[in-house]
Amino acid sequence: MRVLVTGIDGFVGSHAAEYLLGIGVDEIHGTILSKEPAPQVRHLASRLHLHIADITDRETIRQLFEEVRPDRVIHLAAQAFVPAAVQDPARTFHTNILGGLSILESGRLLAARQHLCSILIVSSGEVYGRVPADRQPITEEYPLDPNNPYATSKAGIDLIAREYRRTFGVDVIVARPFNHAGPRQSPQFVCSDFGHHFALIAAGKAPAVIRAGNLEARRDFTDVRDVVRAYWLLFDRRTDESLFNVCSGRPYAIREVIELFMEITGIPVELQHDPARFRPYDNPLVLGSFDRLNAATGWTPAIPFRQTLQDVFADWQETLSSRT
Repeated sequence: MRVLVTGIDGFVGSHAAEYLLGIGVDEIHGTILSKEPAPQVRHLASRLHLHIADITDRETIRQLFEEVRPDRVIHLAAQAFVPAAVQDPARTFHTNILGGLSILESGRLLAARQHLCSILIVSSGEVYGRVPADRQPITEEYPLDPNNPYATSKAGIDLIAREYRRTFGVDVIVARPFNHAGPRQSPQFVCSDFGHHFALIAAGKAPAVIRAGNLEARRDFTDVRDVVRAYWLLFDRRTDESLFNVCSGRPYAIREVIELFMEITGIPVELQHDPARFRPYDNPLVLGSFDRLNAATGWTPAIPFRQTLQDVFADWQETLSSRT
């Protein structure tokens, strides 16, 4: 079996590569943006087939599909940071919508040449927007109501992917992951940001102070390793459904995340309110339902959130040590 993972040297892509190698997938191809892959996958590079490709370049992607003729495609390459999308919405729309469209169109053209491939498009739990607490946990039936440029870009490719399935018969699966965390994530994201800061404190390189915005905002976090496992299981689902939430069904307040890090590290910190970290588009509660995913694949989250944070902290300690 040949599998193509776009953005394979990114946070999720690196974990997808590890998972696919671990289950013995025959041939794993991945797109990267530059000649040298990101550090996350350099230790795996000899076991992967890496291709330099910009997903927004439709002709390059079409040629890649013709060359690789993948059986399965996991489309991960995207602009995934909400504040960056707010600052530069045009770039986010270009990457997330046109990039996804290149993948879908290449799959359609390949199918016309008698090679069918299944494509998993990664949307986002952000597409639901601000959902009232009494309508949560959020199921796939809840209407799309994105409330920031990132969410809107994901809603766009979400709808386009389903149209390719309806109109052209492309075997497309749409996954809507909620917040996920784990080792190697950028410190732009909250769990990795706190894990990085606790590692700096432990190394004597930062004061024992955490500056945060809304400490009471609650998020549905899933370990990235559980997320990539869910993506893979969806290719062999036992249902005709093609749209799935990927989430834990358990919300944690940002304050709880910090408290867990304090328990894990044994480091007490002072919490300071930082108005600059408040985002007007943030939702006070985000809680998803993975019932449809469970019914289709048997998937449930396997890695406890405390373990996720412990691994994030350990990864940052190792990173800081190697830099030293």
